[in-house]
Amino acid sequence: MTKSDSRIWKGLWWAYFALLALAGVSSCFGIHSLLDALLAVFNAYGLVGLWGYLRHLAIGWRRFWIVYFVLFVADAVYGVGLIAWLAWHSHAAMYYYMFAGAILLFAPQCLALWRYGFRSSSIWQAARVAV
Repeated sequence: MTKSDSRIWKGLWWAYFALLALAGVSSCFGIHSLLDALLAVFNAYGLVGLWGYLRHLAIGWRRFWIVYFVLFVADAVYGVGLIAWLAWHSHAAMYYYMFAGAILLFAPQCLALWRYGFRSSSIWQAARVAV
């Protein structure tokens, strides 16, 4: 996060982190296949990246987070696109709410991961000096 972020924004980011952490824990109870388990691990990495972004910590390698960001965006576009397709073809209000909720959940994490991988050069330079 930049130094110009206010305390309110920091509080909102941490509340978002808590929401994602709770969602991740609750999704672990719904694992019924290997694909579900792989997606849970994939999403856990996103939570680790969000943690590193919020704490200004270099976790792993910057290239990893750039590749992860691309994969995360592809996953988000697929998931949100699938919900949009269902909403378009079924005209059920539930799918429209799910579409809006999915965008509200994915957009902040995409922003944080993008900032972490591409815009937080001070974090990665400090880690390079420390090694």
